[in-house]
Amino acid sequence: MSEVWIQEEHLNDEFYSMVGHYVQIEGTLESVYFLSETAEAVEDRDEQMEFLLDFLINQNRYPLYLTFLCDDVMAEEFEEEFNQLGIEYRCELVEEKQTYYTFFKRVTYQPRCFTLSMKDARTLSLALEHTFYLTNMNQFYSLSYSSNLRFELKKVKEWGRWKDVSIPIFKTEGDTTFITIFHDGAGFFLFSNEEEYSSIKKVCAILPEGSKVVQVNDKLIESEEEV
Repeated sequence: MSEVWIQEEHLNDEFYSMVGHYVQIEGTLESVYFLSETAEAVEDRDEQMEFLLDFLINQNRYPLYLTFLCDDVMAEEFEEEFNQLGIEYRCELVEEKQTYYTFFKRVTYQPRCFTLSMKDARTLSLALEHTFYLTNMNQFYSLSYSSNLRFELKKVKEWGRWKDVSIPIFKTEGDTTFITIFHDGAGFFLFSNEEEYSSIKKVCAILPEGSKVVQVNDKLIESEEEV
């Protein structure tokens, strides 16, 4: 049984700082929530992945698009895995340039952006099983019910220096619901302008069977209480 914490969020500077990756929203959104599996170890990424997977399977909505960034070496491994698994994907370069160092040289590369198109629960399960560890590395990782994400190169200031970063921008026209992952994979943010996600009570109603909401915002929920 999953024990769940749900937090209603507000789109402000503090929230965007918490989400990370300089995520931007193009358009309007009605609802944003943070959801996390809290049982035993909140640090347990397997538990967090299983809760996210159960949540998505319970929605039974497809296609579902998974987008993540990785380096060029990992990209080759992912392409081989996805081809073997029969997972439909698209791989593109983003404009940003990143650097790492070996014992012998400085290496500059452009991150790869993978977008996986998942049409059933089996493919979704395989995709998360083979990629969710990226969230523990704080790579950008999102899931959406529409193809509404693009990246734009913009200047940001980090540690007193300006740098060019590929910013994820979500367009929210029409019915839009998407997810980004919290730091180190410890829970996820649910963004939506759809009616079925328009209140905490409605989100609680579509949690996986056996889920127990133990906290809503700052309030602990006793077993006999209703959300």
